[in-house]
Amino acid sequence: MEPSLSPISSLRGHTDGVQEVVFSKNGKKLKVISTSKDKTVRIWDVDTGEQENSLEAHGSRTYGLAVSMEGKRIVSGAEDGKIIVWDADTKEIIRCLSHHTDWVLSIQLSPDEKRLASASFDGTLKIWDAETWELVFDVDDHQGGIGTVAYSPNGTKIATGSFDQTVRIWNATTCKQQTQPLSHDAAVRSIVWSPDSRRLISGCSDGQIYFWSAPTGAQLGFPLCAHLSEINLLAISLDGELIASASVDHTARLWSTSTRKPFGRVLQHASEVGSVAFSPDGQLVATGDVENTIFLWDISQESTIMTNAVSSSFISPASNITAYIEQSSTSSNSLPASPTSTSDELPGGIEFPSETVGSHDAVTSSSPSFPPQGHSSHEFVSSVHISTPVELTEGFQVPSEVINSRDAAPSPAPSFTLQGTSHPQIATVSASTPVLTSSPQSFWKRFPIINRPAASVDSKRRKFPRIGTIMQRRHQNVEPQASHTDAQY
Repeated sequence: MEPSLSPISSLRGHTDGVQEVVFSKNGKKLKVISTSKDKTVRIWDVDTGEQENSLEAHGSRTYGLAVSMEGKRIVSGAEDGKIIVWDADTKEIIRCLSHHTDWVLSIQLSPDEKRLASASFDGTLKIWDAETWELVFDVDDHQGGIGTVAYSPNGTKIATGSFDQTVRIWNATTCKQQTQPLSHDAAVRSIVWSPDSRRLISGCSDGQIYFWSAPTGAQLGFPLCAHLSEINLLAISLDGELIASASVDHTARLWSTSTRKPFGRVLQHASEVGSVAFSPDGQLVATGDVENTIFLWDISQESTIMTNAVSSSFISPASNITAYIEQSSTSSNSLPASPTSTSDELPGGIEFPSETVGSHDAVTSSSPSFPPQGHSSHEFVSSVHISTPVELTEGFQVPSEVINSRDAAPSPAPSFTLQGTSHPQIATVSASTPVLTSSPQSFWKRFPIINRPAASVDSKRRKFPRIGTIMQRRHQNVEPQASHTDAQY
């Protein structure tokens, strides 16, 4: 049985499933705002757990939700395609936008709050001017409904995830695609950005979480098998250290972005978890489920749990690939890396790969060298060339050739110094290295079977006819002649 965390509070008042939850700080008061299938938008006081207000102008189930940084404006989208902009203080409607023709599943304000992006099951991405509420862009390049949209924290890009199993990255100013579509194995349900806008993380209906390089569109390592069923929503902490995933499998889970390992205990529900969100300080997590309840969880005392969080069969074999890629160029034990530009884009919007990624999509990128399991990053387990011959017992000599370091006898660790070269210089002589003192034997005398008497060889001719023939010729000092046995070969 997996260890689970106990919630510190539950917010009850919705009469149908909770669709999305968002933390908001209006002044000094921390609030939770939620949408629901009961057609309402509700505002909750986190300290008291009480409902402050209910916004009830929608005529259908509410889904997408966005809140301004100051908590002054609330934007909600509904199943009928309508978007309502609310004044959070007066609870009055500022504007109603009705350009979508199907569910508005995701809404987000740009970081400067000058534009609003909305994604709908009608397959379109719409960009609105957040002051005049005029439609600026209407994009319909996806081949299926769009379930999620997210602005990059620096405001230069927009990412959309679709039921067509792709993520697309757009220029926020022109709405032109920046990379090729990022292909997934299932419908993309949610997207979050890393705080530096260089990483994109997507959650899918197959229960997997994917990691991407935003500048290149390359996949970073293997997907993280996070849940037993589809993921409904992802959230990321403001510092980018943790991601949270809400799933149909009745759980929400926390993950370390640096190690891709479970963080803390499972947030267990009795039903499908539809939404998850971090508080601004990262101390609290809110989750909403289909049984109309919002739970608040204190994660401030949680720590990384390496086992018993998810079955080992669900942990990716390269689950820490992102951290290794990020650290490989700065590690004191790694070889010197080639200098690269710190810029992700060239003038004119032309982009190029600026990082090393472990992806089958990055055909032009070189693959990084990863330390094998069970070895440290500075340990060499590959073949090492020994320049001096080594003499074994009974005068048996091995000429200079490749010797696997794992099979070699224990000896002092080789010392080497990195001086700008691409390969370490490994010392080849140590106190434990045996020294050849007798004269080398002939090549043929190294193999006992060849030095057996001819009769002994003849006794095995029936089993190895060609070998026996060759050995007999050698001992009889006769010229090779074609035989019936040889003709078979």
